[in-house]
Amino acid sequence: MPQRCYNGVRLLGNGPSLKNIERLDSGAMPMIIRMSQAGMMVDLGHFTRMERTLVDDMERITEEVRSMTGRYCNLNSGDQKSELLFKHLGLKQARPKMTGSGDRESVEDEVLTAIQHDHPVVPKMLEFAELSKLLGTYVRPMPKLARRVALGEWRMFPNLKYTRVPSSRLSCTDPNLLAMPSRTDRGREIRKGFVTRPGWKFVSVDESQIEPRLAAHCSQDPNLIRVYENEEDIYSDFAIAAFHLQDDRYQDENGKWIYPHVHKMNHRYPAKTCVLASIYDVSAPGLLEQMPIICANCGLEGTKHTCRKFQSLWNEVNCQSLIDAFYRKYPGVMADRLHNHAIAKKLGYVYDMWGRILHVAAVRSVLKWVVSAALREVGNFPYQSGAQGTIKLVMAQGDDQLEAEGMYEVVHPLLQIHDELLFEAREDVVEDLSELITWDFENCVRLNVPIKASAVSADTWGDLPK
Repeated sequence: MPQRCYNGVRLLGNGPSLKNIERLDSGAMPMIIRMSQAGMMVDLGHFTRMERTLVDDMERITEEVRSMTGRYCNLNSGDQKSELLFKHLGLKQARPKMTGSGDRESVEDEVLTAIQHDHPVVPKMLEFAELSKLLGTYVRPMPKLARRVALGEWRMFPNLKYTRVPSSRLSCTDPNLLAMPSRTDRGREIRKGFVTRPGWKFVSVDESQIEPRLAAHCSQDPNLIRVYENEEDIYSDFAIAAFHLQDDRYQDENGKWIYPHVHKMNHRYPAKTCVLASIYDVSAPGLLEQMPIICANCGLEGTKHTCRKFQSLWNEVNCQSLIDAFYRKYPGVMADRLHNHAIAKKLGYVYDMWGRILHVAAVRSVLKWVVSAALREVGNFPYQSGAQGTIKLVMAQGDDQLEAEGMYEVVHPLLQIHDELLFEAREDVVEDLSELITWDFENCVRLNVPIKASAVSADTWGDLPK
């Protein structure tokens, strides 16, 4: 049955509704406007120092590539990289992709990512490309994009857009702060250049595993529902089945689930990668690109391996086995996906649980690869768009509450990044803000599984724990 949510928005799940989406989007608009007006305070000196650090790291990587291959390569040169990889080292692409002129094999990031498990020099090139992008996209432009708003205070006002992404996620330009790497050391170091006034803190409130939870809600898979009802760890639960581990899980005195035979890197991390990838209907080659680069001979990362011959622990075969294990463990997810595929083929569109539509006329194409790409989009839209709907409910309710309590003098909303809301707040209201927004997340809508959220605070954006 439809369930009443905040401000007249309803949880539907049985068809499109323009009016419901209008309520959902318009409710979040006041907080989005406040984010655009608040801006983020930046430390210009930090970015000057960071520029020198990145340049030094890029020079170090260039020297490491020379040591590993026995020849110098300008890692900014596509010609030299292609020559090194495909002629000197003899690497092969599964489906060779050439440059537009056809004079050599491409070395675009997607090509390098696909062959990153074939030789440890490839991750080095990808790392160099990441640093080069951070330098050119974020570090060097920051001082030019910041505006002085007070004596000694510079702020950056990201250009937030809310009509560009089909799932209704926000997008951002000048620069795209929503896409800044947060799981790499250098990405976090750049974030440390975003600071607050003395006596203020950054506050981040994040939904926990919202898309797997929505997969459980929409698919009604009993195994997924059980995991979340019992507040277990979905990734360790899947790892036990995928790697045929002994299942001796138990709860400690604080109620936290312990999985003695699940190793964090060998089991849980690949399981987590597979769960999130499978929800998005990623293929085995796509999953392989996301897997850690571990040498099967010495057990070290590809860039640090010590044996004479590098052999990746992961390949397309065992990635496919992992995906198959996911659907055996949680078959309801596949059934839900096939149901959405059938709707898309019949209607030419698919909808999420709020009634938001994604038009996918490409499912009727005569080209199989076009249909396949469209169906992958159909498969992940209900979960991604559904998750964004919960965020917008929280933004609407949180804005009303903060305004009613007169807290906007000491609280500024800054960004909405995927499943996270970022604020800056005066130190004396950090706890109140954290409790308020966490409660809103966990009670914004009643699903078949509970929603969980948590809040953290720090002096800089980069110091926020993940």
